[in-house]
Amino acid sequence: MRFINDFLIHLNAMGNLEGKATDYPVMLCIYLGIFLMCTLSMLLVYFSPASKRVVWLPDQHKTISNKFSYMAMLACTFTGVYLVGSYPSELQKTYGTWNADFFYTIGQTALMLIAGIYSLATYKQKRSTILNIISIIIGLSTSIPLAATTILLPLEIKGGERILSIIVVISVIVILATISIKKNLLVKYSRINIIMFIITSIALFSTISCFDNSMVDNSKILPFQGMLSSEPWKELFTNPYWWYFETTVVSWSVFCGRFVAYCSNGYSIKSVIKYGNISLIALTVVWHIVSAATGYTLSFSRGTIIYILTALTMVAFAVTSLDSATKTLVNDSVRLFEDKTVKKAKIDENKMTNVVTYSIMGILGILNIILLITGFPRLFTMIFCLIFVPFFIRAIIYVIKFSIGKMDYSSSGTISEEQYHKIVKE
Repeated sequence: MRFINDFLIHLNAMGNLEGKATDYPVMLCIYLGIFLMCTLSMLLVYFSPASKRVVWLPDQHKTISNKFSYMAMLACTFTGVYLVGSYPSELQKTYGTWNADFFYTIGQTALMLIAGIYSLATYKQKRSTILNIISIIIGLSTSIPLAATTILLPLEIKGGERILSIIVVISVIVILATISIKKNLLVKYSRINIIMFIITSIALFSTISCFDNSMVDNSKILPFQGMLSSEPWKELFTNPYWWYFETTVVSWSVFCGRFVAYCSNGYSIKSVIKYGNISLIALTVVWHIVSAATGYTLSFSRGTIIYILTALTMVAFAVTSLDSATKTLVNDSVRLFEDKTVKKAKIDENKMTNVVTYSIMGILGILNIILLITGFPRLFTMIFCLIFVPFFIRAIIYVIKFSIGKMDYSSSGTISEEQYHKIVKE
């Protein structure tokens, strides 16, 4: 009985992020190991001859020729809502820890890109679709409520008004995402999203001379300041938030990888890796410089305009994340229904897409409202995300084989440069 009681206390502490990350060595090793292996696998495939192969899924998204639009889509899908939404509420006490944060930025990018390369080869498989569904439910159940909570927190709304406010925020996000999917506006939304992010960052930075910034540690504003000291590196293993962040990113990465597979037609594997890293690193660096330099928290402390700009930016990131996630899910679902019904009768693809879209949006919207009102235990996320570990093990092995040429490229979702140029000419 004592063991059970101690175990329950341990789980409760884990869920509350109490103590140090090293207090939970098994979980830490699992998730940190995935980050490290995906990073090494990403580097291996980037410098391999196979990186010249071009992503090509004939029935998927048309080639996005504008590089800014493509990078904006990746940035918004990969991290936007997590970055802007979590920093004020969770990372304020550790702002400027560039060593740790840069490591995790590279790591989370690697997870999503490795998942993307693997998804190219498995996007027609039923099990892959089911895993994508679970990833979306868990990923969006942590990110969108996070954004909504952070937006509403400074307003200090209580009781019934809080519930109503939650319903309004989630409904706005769901409606805008639905419109985006119906009108195929994700590319435009992503560009607008990044522009809003830049405007918000400039607005925040302009307040430096207007407010008391005595709390700011000037030695930690720029990237890699204090890199030779041991303190930032210790945070990789001691700050429990980083460990929880790894967990949520693992769940988020599966459907992000799926989206990479769907939107990267015409791009070589090397280009996908390059643009994915550049977009995510640039987003992280800009936001952290601004946040560290201002000691920023999402509140009215720097003015109503700053709050409104940041809240709108967070909503925009939530919309693009929900759009990209739902788009992959709709795509998968329609394809599964088509496979089952093609022998019986010709189906109306547009009608099916509408039904699936509205159903998914309704379910996700209601789910997020319930989670926000009732609360969502971190412990559940940490443990439940273990189901994605086998996926990443298979993905890492696949990418290694892809890099060294030990596989059949015809089923990889990629084609040679010569094949791609031939298709373009035709």
